[in-house]
Order: sequence, then structure tokens, then C-alpha cells
Amino acid sequence: MAALRIIVTGGNGQLGMEFRDLSENSEYDFAFLSSSDLDISNRTSVIDYFKKNEAHIILNCAAYTKVDLAESEKMKAYDVNSNGVKNLLDAMPEDCIMLHYSTDYVYQAKSGIAVRETEPTSPSNVYAASKLAGDQHVIKSKKKALVIRTSWVYSTHGNNFVKTMLRLADRLPELKVVNDQIGSPTYAKDLALVSLDMIDKLLSSKDNSLYNTVYHYSNMGQISWFDFAKEIFAQSNKSMPLTGISTVEYPTPASRPSWSVLDCDLIQDTFEVAIFDWKASLKSCLDKLIYQDL
Repeated sequence: MAALRIIVTGGNGQLGMEFRDLSENSEYDFAFLSSSDLDISNRTSVIDYFKKNEAHIILNCAAYTKVDLAESEKMKAYDVNSNGVKNLLDAMPEDCIMLHYSTDYVYQAKSGIAVRETEPTSPSNVYAASKLAGDQHVIKSKKKALVIRTSWVYSTHGNNFVKTMLRLADRLPELKVVNDQIGSPTYAKDLALVSLDMIDKLLSSKDNSLYNTVYHYSNMGQISWFDFAKEIFAQSNKSMPLTGISTVEYPTPASRPSWSVLDCDLIQDTFEVAIFDWKASLKSCLDKLIYQDL
């Protein structure tokens, strides 16, 4: 029997690259598509692709993620993050499964309580609103699709906070980092591993209630960006003077949530997946980055 085929959109992004690494020892047949291979905002291209190519599972890692630029490029953000998701849903075969990845930015929750999937959404910027629109396409669809919202993603691949901090440590005498935004970092490799575990269960289950809903996944723990930077340097044995500053002192075109700690009980209980401690996952990432040229 031929291996099941997994289509990964956004194949050159952080999460897509983690799937690429894991695919080397996988029983599945992977196809990785960059935006140049398949522009999901182009409806005709998406329809044609799935007419010509077999797909049993779609991992939609494609996204417009330029949070601040989205404020002035609203149409581009919605084309990918909303219209692109609908195109995939409409084009995918009836028996195909899709995992769509989204963001904590759709919430504006009160501090102190981990955000559950039932928390009302209230996006505060264009990027978040466009991602929420894509999520709603999944939730309202009748396809075998679900949403995984995550937070503060980093990886050995691509551009992210961890790699930025390490680069700046070699260039600047000191750093100022926001200390009043609280969340949970997520190592993209952990998210990729959990996704593959979820696929195994979805393929063996006939429970359609698992679809058209939202799940949260992040690493365990709650910290500020300042705390995150401090731990990055501590684990990297780098001496870097850090100063904590408020969000007001670091204005950006798009506002960010002040509280992004996600409750991951639902995904853990439903799929029996592991939730790793953020410090341990950071160490795993840093151990790999030692051998890379930042």
C-alpha cells in the first residue's frame, strides 16, 4: 500500500522546515510547497493543484506573518490568511484532513488565567483579524479540518526571537526588551511532532467532532519577552546587559496582546500529546543552533 501523502504549504517557513526535517524518517510521503510553488491566495492555482495531485493530509503552514506591515498591507494579509484558507478548504478532497495553524493574537484576554479555546476573540491588529477570518472558514466548513492556535513560535529555521537575540548579542553592548507582554514560547519542532501524533489519531478515528474546532498548543510556562531573552543568554553562556521596558516605550504599528498564555488541556486530553517545558525546549533548539551560522 502506498504511503499517505501529506501536502505542506508554507514549506520554507519555520514550521514547514521542521516538518521537512521530520519527514526524513517518516512513514508518510511529504510534498513541501513554498509560496512560489503554490500561492494559496490564487484560487485557480489551488483548485488546479489538487485536481492534479493526490492529497490525504494538508498541513497549512502558509501565512502572511508581517504583523506590523499588515497594517498597511491589509489586502495581502487577508488574501493569504483568509482567502487562501478558504481556497484550500474548497479544493481539498472530501476525505482529506487539514491542520491549519493560527495565532494567539486573535485574543485580548485578561491576565492571570490561561486562555481557553472558548475565550471570545478580539483581534487588535490587521494580522490577527486576517488570521481569525481564516480560522472561521475552517470552523464553519464541513471538511475534515481543524485549527491549532499557537504562540511565540521559534525554530532553528527562519527568522525569530531566539535567533534575533543571539545575533544582537554579538553586535550591541546592551539590549532593551519588553517585559509587560506575557506568553508561552513554542518550539516549532515540538508543534510539528505533536501535529504528526494528531494525524495518527485522526486517521484511526471516525469521530467527526474532532474537526471544525480550535485547539491550543504551546510549550509549558509563562514568561515575558524580557524573561525569554534572559534565559536565551543564560543557556547560551552569553553576557548581555538587559533592561526591561514597557510596551509603551517600544511602540509598534500593530498592537500586541499583553497576555498570551494558552490553556492546552483540550489538545492534551483529546490527542494525548506531550506538552514540553519551555526551558527544556529552548535548550534543545539552542543545542542545534550552536552548529549554525546565524
